[in-house]
Amino acid sequence: MMSIVLVFVVLCQFSSIKECSCLWQLQTTNITQPLKNTLNKTIHVARGVATPLVNETSLVNFTYTIRMGINSSELDIEDNDENLSQVDCFGLGKTVAKTLEWFFISNPNGSYALNVRFFLSSRKQPHRVEVVLGEQFGLEWTDFRIERRTVIIVHGFLAHGKEEWISNMEKALLQWDDVNVVVIDWSAGGNTWNYYKAAVNTKIVGYQISKFIEHVTNATISNEGSDTRNWGSLYLIGHSLGAHICGMAAKELKQRQNRWTVHRITGLDPAQPCFRNADPSVYLHKNDAPLVDVIHTNGKLLLKLGLGLPEAIGHMDFYPNGGRTQPGCAKTESSYYDYLPIPITAIQRAICSHGRSYLYLTESLVSAATRNCSFWAHNWNLTYMHLTRIIAEPCDTNICTEMGIRAEMYDHRGTFFVATASTPPFCANSTSIIEEVDRQLRQEHFN
Repeated sequence: MMSIVLVFVVLCQFSSIKECSCLWQLQTTNITQPLKNTLNKTIHVARGVATPLVNETSLVNFTYTIRMGINSSELDIEDNDENLSQVDCFGLGKTVAKTLEWFFISNPNGSYALNVRFFLSSRKQPHRVEVVLGEQFGLEWTDFRIERRTVIIVHGFLAHGKEEWISNMEKALLQWDDVNVVVIDWSAGGNTWNYYKAAVNTKIVGYQISKFIEHVTNATISNEGSDTRNWGSLYLIGHSLGAHICGMAAKELKQRQNRWTVHRITGLDPAQPCFRNADPSVYLHKNDAPLVDVIHTNGKLLLKLGLGLPEAIGHMDFYPNGGRTQPGCAKTESSYYDYLPIPITAIQRAICSHGRSYLYLTESLVSAATRNCSFWAHNWNLTYMHLTRIIAEPCDTNICTEMGIRAEMYDHRGTFFVATASTPPFCANSTSIIEEVDRQLRQEHFN
């Protein structure tokens, strides 16, 4: 039930005005008067005579705003208030976006977003141990070792750190390799029915994750010296809004010139609402790490219930089964919300497809550990005509790459097509599966 309402709220309340003409009417019911009061206080911002709406050093109404320099591709930071970048869900421009961001963060969830929790585990200590930022920060009660690769998992909207998929991915990571796993729980800032507020909070959560990494860096240097050559790599994994949080954390670490920087980010169907056509400073981007790989599983237009970004934003963008709708995500029996002006089947398929991204990554971890299957990926130009030529071609390490954890083993860059089964195990490349994927794409008039 919660998931169905989630999609309805996202689509009808937080689309851009160009995509949903009902948006402003819906919003005025809830925020018109408070917003008018806020606008009255900040109306001179557009004329350049007011101070910034947000205070980067305030923990009461905290927001972390990236200041974009002239070279935006390198994410340079300059002290120029005219270059402030906000999350603009409504397509109403920077001034209104800034005002709305201030309004939502000044309400309770803005401060709740600071309550990010960090849980560590390892092979020797599979049961999570929580560590807290601040003066009492310490890793003494954990099995954390900086020499290992450290993997950080970040959930999305209306989720939490105890999600079943996170636990399964955590176990698969520990089976795959001797790594440090850090599970991020930002449910204090993400479990709000106000999606706009959760989207704005991604910047705050990203900042908090960067502070955690900085704490680990400082603690390690003070205990072991400044030699970083034997440190393990830092790998971030984020689903939906969590993918953009990973990008924000990596940007902040670069800005701070921290000694320990992110080497890889995997975006699991990065959220589309509020982030499509946004400035690269507020969403996951290939400049955020040496390797950014993205798994697109529900990348359709928002009006067609696409919860994930359809555009390629990484070094390697994988589009399993075309990246729009995943096979096997069909309607289940339900009597709830039949009154919604959106077909229940479409809603369920969108939710299911959006979540397949983390299932595929987890299965790739299990397959890599047991060496029993590969999510082979063909280089693809995102057209149906090209797909008909490549879909049945045999794969090997010279021709194809792999989706999932082993993507880092390949030098290939670009966009890729992957065929999967409709039920677990999803990793399969039989002729019957390829034919079924081809049939589904034809049915959807994919081009």
